[in-house]
This record gives sequence, structure tokens and C-alpha cells, in this order.
Amino acid sequence: MGSFKSFALSDQLVQALKKLGYVSPTPIQEDVIPKVLRGESLIAKAETGSGKTHAFLVPLIDKIDLEAGLQVIILSPTRELARQTYDFARQIAPTFPKLKVTLATGGREIEILTRANTPHILITTPGRLVKLAENSSVNIYRVSTIVLDEADMLVDAGFLPIIDQYITKVEKPRILAFSATFPKSLEPFIKKFINPDFIVDQSEGNVAPLRVSHHLVDIHFKPIVEQVASFIDARQPYLMMVFASKVTLVKEIYEHLLQKGYKVGVIHGDLTPRQRNGMIKRIRANEFPIIVASDMAARGLDIDGVSDILSVDLPQQIEFYMHRAGRSGRYQDKGDSFLFFSHDASKELDKLATYKLTFDYFSLKNGELKKEKPRTARRFNKVEEVALNRDIKKAIRKTKSDEVKPGYKKKVKQAVAKVKARHRRLAIKGKVREQLKSVYRNKNKETGHE
Repeated sequence: MGSFKSFALSDQLVQALKKLGYVSPTPIQEDVIPKVLRGESLIAKAETGSGKTHAFLVPLIDKIDLEAGLQVIILSPTRELARQTYDFARQIAPTFPKLKVTLATGGREIEILTRANTPHILITTPGRLVKLAENSSVNIYRVSTIVLDEADMLVDAGFLPIIDQYITKVEKPRILAFSATFPKSLEPFIKKFINPDFIVDQSEGNVAPLRVSHHLVDIHFKPIVEQVASFIDARQPYLMMVFASKVTLVKEIYEHLLQKGYKVGVIHGDLTPRQRNGMIKRIRANEFPIIVASDMAARGLDIDGVSDILSVDLPQQIEFYMHRAGRSGRYQDKGDSFLFFSHDASKELDKLATYKLTFDYFSLKNGELKKEKPRTARRFNKVEEVALNRDIKKAIRKTKSDEVKPGYKKKVKQAVAKVKARHRRLAIKGKVREQLKSVYRNKNKETGHE
């Protein structure tokens, strides 16, 4: 791994990064920074916690013309993520006294955003961008670079029409899009604005954070709220985030832990913007060793030193489990992600099979957290075989009603062939043949035609 100095960045920027503890770039930064310095548009896809924010901030700040006006607009899907990007930029800004970076996520920023106080970099949300276009005296269409941070989240939040309309009014902007995943709904936008040749993909086909170990915790049908406290006592984490999919459950866990005397913070959608900002400041000041959160905190929010993640349930959008887990194991750190379950939740756990995760197995009983034999985790160790066997059985079951009719074997072959096609990328074609032989062997035994 090289150093930031190898990118031909200004000496003062390299020294500023060094003071902040950034000496060696992460892999995504090694790939992206030279391209941004050359003025290229690009799409960067990398696992959560890989350092995507600095991958665009560092080269953009290095190339800012301090004598010109607004040059860069960075769009974030939420106020919290916009604030986080702004805080990163402000860490570097003191090295460049003339550099102006403005965060516009509320009404006051529109008032202070004037021609006399035009920033070089504007960080905002799509909703606020519309207000800026209507009310600000600064021309937000005269920019050279537009950054889409957490691009898939921008799409999920329904901001794509706003972004599309804005970009079409900007004359030949450079587009930098960053995210952990790129859904199909984003493809038309990419083809319209970004040359598909400029794709940096370091996700290796999986959004699962690479430095995080995954663990299943059997809570034996005990109340979740009580088991969270028992888990904390048994685990004694350095800094843990507890995730729940429903705000009501987040509040219940938070209140229970407060009553038990834990120092605990909370983040969820029912907090006002002022409450959320205040809470995040306290969290970043290391005031709380335990943070209870809804999935609004699972995307992009960077909290230093999170050692453990506890998911008390699976989120409605299964990929958010990965984003939860990614709050730990960031940059070069390692982390642990624990998931509560009871034995009747096997169907829910099957949803994780597509991510090819390897889980080990713990039991939380009578306040003790014990590592057990991987009875439940075994289903994840050979995900391909499990999924294939399940799909083959389904395909055979659908044709079973026709087993006395002519062409039954042919229909079975056709049904299993479809399964084979779906699983081609899993490289287990041989398993299909083995299953077919077994089916015919058993059928011949039943009919006496061995």
C-alpha cells in the first residue's frame, strides 16, 4: 500500500491528512483519487467502511480554485450523512484558510448563502437543493462537479427525479457516484450521465463487510428487551450499536437500558433534526458505550471504534443487515456482528443465504453467552448446496402430480434444468445430476424397474 504523497497532492494537504492520522490510502482511495485528480467522471462501488468519503473529498479539495466561486455540490440522502461529510471536509479546511465549505440542510443556510458568501463546496440534500434553486441568490447550476454520495440510498428515497432534473440544467458536469450497492433502478441514470467505462468496483460481488465476523445468538424465545441487557452484561463490549427494525422496539430497548443504569444513546426517525444532531455530537464525543438505533443509522453514518453490532431482528430490507454490520469493522479495524434469533425463525434466516455469510453459533441463556456447535450456522456454510437442494425439491414437487402421465421424466428434467440455469453461477452443476439420479433410482425401486 502506498501513501497519499504518491498521488502528487499538495504538500500542505498531505501534511493535513497525516495530522488527522491518514497516512496510507485504502484500496478504494488508491483507485479513485488519481481518476478524480485527472477530472474523470466515475462510479465507485465498495463495501461500507472502505473510505469512500475521503476518496472524493481529498482530490476535490486539492483541485479547488480558491479564486473562483461554487465548483462542487455534494448530494447526500440524509441530513446526518451530509453533516458527516461536512465534518470531514472541515477537518481538512483549516489547512486552506480561503477554502469555503457550506452545509445547507436547513432554512438558515439559504439565508447565509449569498453571492458575497459563495462557497467553493456546497454539501446538501436533494430536498434542500430544490429550495436553494428557488430562493438562493447563488447560481447552483454553475458547478463543474456533482457528487452523489450513497447513490443507492438517494434512489431508494425517491430523489432520482430531482437529481435528474438538476443535472440536466448543469452544463457538462463531472459526475462522481459512490455507494456500497448499485440497484438496477440506477442503471438508466448511469447510462444517461456517466460513461460505463468509468466503473470502480471493489465490492467483489458482495456488500458484506470483509473485516466483520458474524454470529447467531439463540435467545430461546425470551423477551428481546431483557435479552439485550443480558447480552451486554455477558459480552461487555467496548462500543456497541444495537439495531431494531421498528422505532417502537428501539424506544423500548433504550428505555429499558436507561432504567437498568446503562449509559446509552439513541438514534431513530422520531427524533427532531435538532435532537438527532445533538445526539450524534454526544455519540462522537464518546459519551455512550451503547447506542440503540433504527436502520436510519445503518447507512453511511461513521462512528469511530464500534466493536460490536447487535441486530435484535432482521430489517425489512435484508441488505440493511449488511449495512448494520458495516458500522463495525471500518477501515482497518475488525468487528463482530451478532444477530438474535429463536429456532422458529429459520425462514427469516434463509434470506441471508444469498450473501454467502458464515455464521457461528452462540446461546444466550440465564445471562450466559456460550459458544455452541454450529447447528444453525451449518445451513450458511454451504449456501449453494442448501439453496440448490431446496429449489430442486420444489421443482420436482410441482411436477409430481403428473407422475402417472406420459412424459413425466421429461417434465422433471425440464424443471430441474431451469433450476440448473438459475444456479449456474454457483458452479455446482454436478449436484443437479446427483439429485436427478437419486430421483430416478427411487422411482424405479417403487415401480420395480431397477
